[in-house]
Amino acid sequence: MGAMRGARRAEKLEEGRFELLRDQQERLELLREERRMQLDEFERERRERLAAQGRVKQLMQEHPHLELERELQRFMEELELEREGRAHNHRERQRLSEELERERLARSEEQRNVERLERDLLELQQASKKSLWTNLLRSNNH
Repeated sequence: MGAMRGARRAEKLEEGRFELLRDQQERLELLREERRMQLDEFERERRERLAAQGRVKQLMQEHPHLELERELQRFMEELELEREGRAHNHRERQRLSEELERERLARSEEQRNVERLERDLLELQQASKKSLWTNLLRSNNH
């Protein structure tokens, strides 16, 4: 009896595995079909791109002025980029110049303050020496 139940259980497990394998095989077949469709689409797009490139080349040979117009457009775009770059550089130089001028003025003000402080110190030192001599002379006279 136990052997029968074991056999039935093994049979059910085998049926489950078989069902799983069948499902995986179907999914694999769907994935292969999808891959084939994508490859076909990529090949079609490649052919279209090559045909378009050939047509552009043919048009350029038939109408050389189109190439000149395209070159002119590219040249104008490059000029515009250069102009923008020069304008940016000019603004940056202007900003730096203004910043340097502010720093120069600040240093100039600081320099004037230092000179004033040096003069004041010299005057104090001279006044201190004069006061010292005056006090010394007074103490000697008494």
